[in-house]
Parts: sequence; C-alpha cells; structure tokens
Amino acid sequence: MSGDRQSQKAGDSSQLMQAGTINIYNNGIDEKRAREICAETYAVARRDFTADAYACANERVQKFEDSLLPKIQQIEGALSTFADPSFQFLLTSAQRTAAATEREADYDMLAELLICRITKGQVRKNRAGISRAIEIIDQVDDDALCALTVFHAVNKFIPASNSCKAGIKVLADLFEKLMYMELPVGTGWIDHLDILDAVRIDSAHSFKKIEDYYPARLSGYSAVGIHIDSENYKRATALLTEVGLDSATLIPNELLDNYVRLPVVEKCAIKKLKMSRNVLSEGSVVKQDSLINESEISALEAVWDLYDTDENMKKKAVSMFMKEWDSYPSLKKLHTWWDALPLTFEITHVGTVLAHTNARRCDKSIPELPLAT
Repeated sequence: MSGDRQSQKAGDSSQLMQAGTINIYNNGIDEKRAREICAETYAVARRDFTADAYACANERVQKFEDSLLPKIQQIEGALSTFADPSFQFLLTSAQRTAAATEREADYDMLAELLICRITKGQVRKNRAGISRAIEIIDQVDDDALCALTVFHAVNKFIPASNSCKAGIKVLADLFEKLMYMELPVGTGWIDHLDILDAVRIDSAHSFKKIEDYYPARLSGYSAVGIHIDSENYKRATALLTEVGLDSATLIPNELLDNYVRLPVVEKCAIKKLKMSRNVLSEGSVVKQDSLINESEISALEAVWDLYDTDENMKKKAVSMFMKEWDSYPSLKKLHTWWDALPLTFEITHVGTVLAHTNARRCDKSIPELPLAT
C-alpha cells in the first residue's frame, strides 16, 4: 500500500487576530503558543454550552488536544498552521465535536483529520470533505463507521507483495484490525450514512461478489500463468533473454503445480517492478535495485499475454485463490458480509475521509489519504 506525504509551512510573519487586536509573531509558533491558541479557540467553542457542561466538555476537549499536539509536532513546520485563521475555525469546530462526543476513538479521529487538513488542505475540495467529516464524527454510529471503513478498504487497498499467499495474508491481517466489532446487516446503517452524506444510495447498480471482485482485482495472484513444459514457456524465456532478464523472473504459481507467473499483483504493476542489477560503484561491483526500462516492460507484458487462457484452468485457479482466501477467518467473514449487502451505494468524499481516518486509527502502517491535488 502506498501514499504521499506533504507539509505546509506558513510565512515568516504570521498574523493572529484576538480580542480586537492584532499580534504579530515573527518567530513562528511553538508548542506553548499552540496550546494557548487551543485555549483561545476553545473559549469561543464553549460559548455554545452552559456552565453546567463545562467540566465534561473540558475533559473531552483535553483528550482531543492531547492526541492532536504530539502528532502535529512530528510534522515539520506544522505548528505555524495555528496562525492560519481557516485552521483556527476548523480547530474550533473540532473542539465543539470533541466536547459533544463520549466515544474515545473520536478524539484520535479528530486529531487525524486536522493533521490531514495541514498536509492536504491546500486544495479547497479537500478542505470541504475534512470540515464536513469533523462536523459529523459524533453522529456516526459505531457499527456504521466500522462497516464504512471496511467498505473503503475493499475498494482502495491492495497488497504490494509479489507472493499470492503473502499478499492474501496481508489483507487478512488488515481486515482483522478493521473489523473490530460485528459488522451491521440490513439497510439501517446504509440509510444512516446516507443521511450524513457519507454514502449515496445507488439502486441502479450492484456490487460484484467477492469471488468475482478480488480474483479480478488481484489478477496477478489468480492467474493461471504458464505451464513449465509448454511452448509458451519457451517463448516467455526467449522474450526475457532478449532484454537481459533470466527465467528466474518467472516465479512458481503457488496455486497451481508446474505453472509459473510474473511477480506482480496485476498487469499494470509490471511498470513499477524493480530489478536487481550489478553496477560499478567506487571500483566495486554492487547490486542495486532500479525500475525496469521500457524494453523490459514490453517484454514482461508480452510474457503476461502468454498466460494460459483455458477456461477450465482459469476456473481452477480462481477456485484455488478463493480456497486460500476463505482459509482466513477475517476474509471469510468479509466474504459472507459483503455478498449479503442489501443495497448498492457509493462512498462520498466525506465518507472516504472518515473511513480512511478510521482505518489509520486501527492500523498506523496505512499511509495518509491521497486526496485531490
């Protein structure tokens, strides 16, 4: 799985308006000043509640801020964002939501969303999705959020492993973390997310079943490949030799005996393959990984086109793929739940932001959301 990371820096001279005056901070904002700004924006946020609610609200907002500030300090220059008026408005909104929710996970979610605003907020359409997600976090049901996160993961996450069995295990481990509670059934949770603008119900289409979706999505894993005693195998090795690659580029198909395949999860991943090459460095020959060149890409794509297309063998390969899939309890549970979904829907930008943020809360190895640029 991959993502990108950006940082946003304020100018050398930032302005902050407070209590009818303008203070100018030429040396940037440190943690102490950031906490002071949190206190100032919270003074605005808590005007919405009576004094009776202060104690409860203070405790919840403190938990949110304790989650937020350590995360921000890990991003170079991020503290200066506290001087941005638009960020202060969003911070105030997040504090209101934090005060309104009793769910512990929401404080981390709110913190992650503000981090996303810092790293991805240069684009206005990103700001809109993040702002709306912050507004509705306290309204999203626990099981609906869990289901939304799983739905997002099915559509967006694929393993990077070249091994079929290792790649399926990566997904099994991921979904075991994401399915932290019983997934909802029926239509209520979908209606609930539709009301909150996290999904849009679409009765005109239907979802593919898991046994149709994943073998196609991970077509490099579920492919038949090339039989080692066939004429196509000879053609494949000849194609590899012509561009300086050896037959070891083809790996055993873990699902079918005596078949080999390319070490990719899907055909388009061929362009991202790296090869280990001998290069001269400071008078010594060392191995170095580098992306394959255009002639190697063409050769490997031609090898892919030599894969066995016999329908019976293709069905057998998919059957073996699904046998491996269902051998993991988390993936078997996903299989059953997904195939029983009663309504078709599309996840919105707001839903994507919510789901990905929750996924990162469950699994810190998941990269930041690649939002619009």
